[in-house]
Parts: sequence; structure tokens; C-alpha cells
Amino acid sequence: MPEASKDLEAVARQLGRPPRPFRVAARCAFGVPSVIENERSRNMPTSFWITCPSLEKAISRLESAGGVRTAGAELGEETVEEIHAHHLVRYGTRVAGMGGPGGHVKCLHAFTALHISGAIPNPVAEWTLERLGNPYPKGACCTTKASQT
Repeated sequence: MPEASKDLEAVARQLGRPPRPFRVAARCAFGVPSVIENERSRNMPTSFWITCPSLEKAISRLESAGGVRTAGAELGEETVEEIHAHHLVRYGTRVAGMGGPGGHVKCLHAFTALHISGAIPNPVAEWTLERLGNPYPKGACCTTKASQT
């Protein structure tokens, strides 16, 4: 099976639905897509999505434990605003479609996807990843067909 077909199949399993047009922006240690970049022609505030189920769940746990507020407080408005400004210049929106000025963190997933993809390395993602340790499963990919049964 060609690589593009394998990626399409893997991302569909990860999302639980057929994906819209995308490109693989980053892969996990198992070579499977972990971050995708959505097609730019779509009117969507979030260009990069984390698709790896293990990484997505680990970030969600951190967010639900107050990670969004804590990251913003520890890193400071100025640092976060610099990331938003860079994203606005590059993609025409603030990170995760965040409205208005002010250095606020809305979604750790969005900042982390930008970082892992290499599009905009940033301190919010570094803060997030530092707290996650290794969010990937040991020994096997969480997206393989066998793990989905």
C-alpha cells in the first residue's frame, strides 16, 4: 500500500472518521502520523491537529487538571502573546482561533501540535511536553489495527 494511503487510513482510525484534506506534519517513533496540517483553503482556526490518540489523551488529562491556566500563569502573557503574534503573521489567525489581544492559552493541544510539527516551536508546548514525560505507549503504536480491536 502506498505511504499516502497508509497515512490516510491511520489518520481516519485516529480521528474515528474520514479526514478532510491534510498533510502529515509529524510522525511518532513508530512512523505513524501524530500531527497533521489541515488544508489551508478551509476556513479553520486550527491549522495543526494532534492525531495520535495517546498524545491527545495525555494532553487532555493535563488540561483537565488545570494545565491551561497553569501554563499561562507560569509562562506569562507576554510570552504567550509572542506565539499568537507569530501565528497570526504566518497563518492569519491566533493559535486555536483565540480572539482578541492578550496572551492567553486556550488549548495546549494546538500549541503542542505547532511545536511538534516544527511550524512554530514554542514555550507553551515545551511546558506541556515536559509535564507529559513520554506520552507514547511502549513497544507498540496506539494506532495499529491490532490495538483498535
